[in-house]
Amino acid sequence: MAFLTLGAFLLTLGVAMKVYAYDRLAVVPKDQNTQQILGDDNANFFDADNVAPGSGPISTVATVIGDPDLAKEAADENDGADIAVFTKGQSTDNNDQAPPIDFLEQTFAIDRYTGAAVPWSGASQNGEPIEYEGQIIKFPFNTQKKSYDYWDATVKAPMKMEYEGTEKVEGTDGSIDTYRFSGSIPETEFGVREVPRAIFGLADTGPVEATRTYANERTVWVEPETGVMVKIEEAQKQWLKHDERGAKDVVAMDTVSSSSPETIQANIDEYGSKSASLKAVRTWLPLALGGLGVLSLLAGVALALRFRSRRNADVDDDAYANA
Repeated sequence: MAFLTLGAFLLTLGVAMKVYAYDRLAVVPKDQNTQQILGDDNANFFDADNVAPGSGPISTVATVIGDPDLAKEAADENDGADIAVFTKGQSTDNNDQAPPIDFLEQTFAIDRYTGAAVPWSGASQNGEPIEYEGQIIKFPFNTQKKSYDYWDATVKAPMKMEYEGTEKVEGTDGSIDTYRFSGSIPETEFGVREVPRAIFGLADTGPVEATRTYANERTVWVEPETGVMVKIEEAQKQWLKHDERGAKDVVAMDTVSSSSPETIQANIDEYGSKSASLKAVRTWLPLALGGLGVLSLLAGVALALRFRSRRNADVDDDAYANA
């Protein structure tokens, strides 16, 4: 009887691991607070401090902070869906002095399971309402070897990130297995900026409006169980262009920025163990528990049949003795 009870318990636990526990582990925390840093020691850029072209090291700091209260509002707006809301602030600069080379602020809602953007009236980018599409800060839990739409904040539209293969990402103290995805954005106009006319090689007669264009080759290394982007690399170019005879295009940004070694190692430290736990619950642990449950049930049935057979034999012996 004990083996039968144990077997039933293990089978139930295995099923619960698969259909109940995993769904509660593979979710984005609503109060998540993370920071990622990218850098390039040899970038070319338009120096906002001196209003002139510059070169040297730059760094991009992206901070993502969850807001559980806004998450409840977004969930109510989406029929109670399980949603997280985040505010992301991202600044790129060559020093710690204002103004930065570039600044971005986003508020968005995502599905806590897939990580994909969810429609929400409170979504904004740099203070303007916007409708996000695709992945923004992470890929889905149990990321698949396929293409995904990924939001590009500069062109304000999703881009296609194609699966390229598996790759081990090395940190300063350890490594982690990832899926590598990449995508490109061809040169695209995305705005205007007022700058001195002289930067285009023209006589300095005051400010003019310049067209801003942008292109990017983006690569991300995703830990597939958690969907976390362990490493990011962006080969980005921006230009300032002025439509006037004799005007020369100005490089506003020319960089290959990559996640800092400290950022990569912090991601490995935090998500390496989480990946192992999620994979165990998703794959072999339910099978192991189910297998042990089946063996226990079989052992229980065998013992029960053996006990019944022996009992019947004892009854037959007693009947023969009394005959």
